Order: sequence, then structure tokens, then C-alpha cells
Amino acid sequence: MKHYPSIQALRVLTSFARTGSVEETADELVLTRSAVTYQLRLLERSLSFSLLHRAGTRIGLSSEGLAYAHDVRSALNMISDSAQRFANRSVSGTLVICSTPGFAGGWLCSRIAKFNEAFPDVKIILKTQTLLENVANEEVDAFITFGNGHWPEMTVSHLVDIRISPVCSPVFLHQHGMFKDPKDLSSVPLLNILGDETDWEIWLTAAGVDPFLAHRGITFHDGNLCFNAAVYSQGVALGDHFTCRAALESGMLVMPFELVLRGRRSYYLVSSPAKAETPTVGAFSSWIKAEIMVRHTDDDVA
Repeated sequence: MKHYPSIQALRVLTSFARTGSVEETADELVLTRSAVTYQLRLLERSLSFSLLHRAGTRIGLSSEGLAYAHDVRSALNMISDSAQRFANRSVSGTLVICSTPGFAGGWLCSRIAKFNEAFPDVKIILKTQTLLENVANEEVDAFITFGNGHWPEMTVSHLVDIRISPVCSPVFLHQHGMFKDPKDLSSVPLLNILGDETDWEIWLTAAGVDPFLAHRGITFHDGNLCFNAAVYSQGVALGDHFTCRAALESGMLVMPFELVLRGRRSYYLVSSPAKAETPTVGAFSSWIKAEIMVRHTDDDVA
């Protein structure tokens, strides 16, 4: 009879392969650090090859271990997808999602058909709003919003943290002489999103530039307008690497400086407790978290 490793050990392995850190794996899976190392060593003893390599008190995955972790992740995804295909057949109805414009335009709209494919009996309606903190519309089933996670009396699920840095079009960068120093930003328009001036202030301060520059330039009502202006060479925007990823990968936007900061706020999925319990919101919540996790794993997004 074949011996199968425990699912817990395999989950620890795939998390550790992604994070490269015992501490981060422990936090992600809500385990102690000793439990993480125990599961990895237990798994290694059940295999016929060296899963780990050791350098002093630190451990990492061997080349065989990394390849094995990749195969395990693929197998776990296949098991999950198989179960989901049958479960999805029982989910139906209308789902109204309200998202920030930047998240909707920069990320969700390029993937929403995958949700439709997974849940063909769910009619999804996607709206946007620029008042990020407003989650009071009773006609909306779930909000994708940007903040600190504090929405009293609501069900709140963390989606993704972000990193920020200035972005502009390569044409704009060429026109202005390939910035040599962040202080060069004082001579060009800064593109801002209404209410997000503090993020520019924080980045400019960290770069050793007068934060007052954050209040010059052009302010837009939503993120899509701001980043479209950057693409069309109208100035320099402060880019959210999560929603700007496709534009950065395609070369439509570039990063003129290496300084990257973790954002003050994160993206969250927010619903009333009653709506959070509905099958449609539950299905969307599970789907979007899994889709973001795949992106983190495959693209190494912070």
C-alpha cells in the first residue's frame, strides 16, 4: 500500500516554497515556527531524496525540494479544482460587486471571465465607486475597497497588500532626460488620486524630497484616470504595483526610481454579515482570494 504524506505537511511545503521563510509560513498557516520545521523534517523523512538544505540554523529547500513543491502545488490545485467544479453547480443568482476603479480596471476586469467560467449560473454585476470608505449601499453584495481594514459591524477579508513607487510612460521619461534624482520630480507634473496625497508625501519624504510637491500637479477623481494620464505621458503617478503590474510588464509604464515602499493601506473584500453568508458572495470570496494567491505565487508580487 502506498504511503501518502499528510495534507498539512504538503500545505507547509508549498507555503514555505513561496515565502522562503519559516516565520512567514508560520504566520500564514497560523502555526508555530517549531511546528513548521517539524512538518518539513517529517515530510523529508518520508521521501527518498533530500528535501532541505541547511546553513547553520537556517533551512531552505534543495533544488529537488523546489521541484517537488511545484508538483505538489499543481496536484493540490487539481484536487481543489475538481471539487470546486462539482460544488459550483449549486451556486446561482445575481452578485453585485462594487470595486475601486483602480482595482477593477487594473486587475479584476482582466480576470472576471474566469469567475464566470467557474460559476456559470451566477450573473455578476460590477460597479465602481471612488468613495473608498463607503460600504453602506444595501444594493451591493460585496465591496472591494482600499483602507486599513476597519469597517465595524461588517465582515472584512484581507485581499492583498501593495507596494508603491512612481511610474510614468517610457516616452515621458525620455522627454524629460531620464531622471537622475527624485528631486527632478519638482520640474514635472505629479499625477495624484483625490484623497491619496499622503502616499505621495510619504514617498517623497523617504526619497529626501520636499513632501509639499505632493500637492502640486494634477489630481484625478479615480485611479483609472490617473494611470491613463501616466500612460499618455501627462506626468508621473504613484503606482500601486498590484494594479499596475500588467502595464509595467508590457512596458506601457516604467519605474524611474528604485525606491519602493509598502503602502499604508491594503485591499479588502467587505460585506454585511448577512450577505457574507450567501453562496454567491462566498463563491466570489473564495475565487478572488485563490486568484490573488496564484498571482503572488507565479509573479512574486509583494
